[in-house]
Formats: sequence, C-alpha cells, structure tokens
Amino acid sequence: MMVLCVVLGSVGNVSAGTTFMTLDGEVAVLSDYRGQGYWLVVMIWSYDCPVCQREAGEFQALHARGQKNNLRVLGLSLDGQVGAMMAWAFVAEYNLDFINLIGEPSEVADFYTQESGQPFRGTPSLLIFSPTGVLEAAGAGAVELRRIEAFIQQF
Repeated sequence: MMVLCVVLGSVGNVSAGTTFMTLDGEVAVLSDYRGQGYWLVVMIWSYDCPVCQREAGEFQALHARGQKNNLRVLGLSLDGQVGAMMAWAFVAEYNLDFINLIGEPSEVADFYTQESGQPFRGTPSLLIFSPTGVLEAAGAGAVELRRIEAFIQQF
C-alpha cells in the first residue's frame, strides 16, 4: 500500500515545461494540465504492471467523480515508443477516458524525481498537484482512492 508523502517546499516547479506525447503522437506539455484551477492526480503506469491493471478502473471512477468536484486524473505511461501500442491497448481495455501521455522510462523517472525530490521506485506512482499547480503529495505503490480524496479534502 502506498503512503502519500507530503512534499514540502517548491521542488515541484523544476520540470513544469516537461513534454511527453499523447497516445495519438501529439506533443503534450505538462504545464498545460497543472495549475488549471483543479486538483491534478498524475498516475504513472505501465501496461504490464499488475497493480496498475487492478487500479485502472478505480482511477477512471475517481476521474469521473472528480470532474464534478474539481479533480482530474492524468495518466502517464512509461512504456515509451517500444510499448506504445500496448499502452494504447491498456487504455482501450480499461475504458480510460482521462488524458494519457506516454514517455520513455528514463524520462518519466526523471520527471518524477525532479517533481518530487524522491527517487522513482516504479509503477504505479502518483503525483498530486493543487489547483494552483503546486505539488502537494507523491508516492509509489497501490493506494486506496479514498485516501487520495481524504487528502485533497484537507485543503
């Protein structure tokens, strides 16, 4: 089970302009998604991660509920070019209608480390950004969605 680590300070501004690709092959800048007036939960996943497979539907439900409550989920696959078709199939299989981006494993790991100040430990991992774009929490491993919602409600 993941423990969300509260992030102190302004570590999260380091890579605001980091770019990845959409699953349709378009360039996406992460700063276009954060700080847009809603909580942003970035779920870092891989198509072959068993925990990611178990949690995919839950994150879809969180995103659907969150759209009414000022919260969005953004998926970030670390499957890279080699695994792009499998990542696309993962999104289709689990009917994920939230935005999913894809990057090379080292790029995604570097992004996580720059944002959180913590080493990247694997998938799934989460980054939680406030409506103003400040990183408020990060962690790796399975997490109960009620914990994410309870964490956000503290603010």
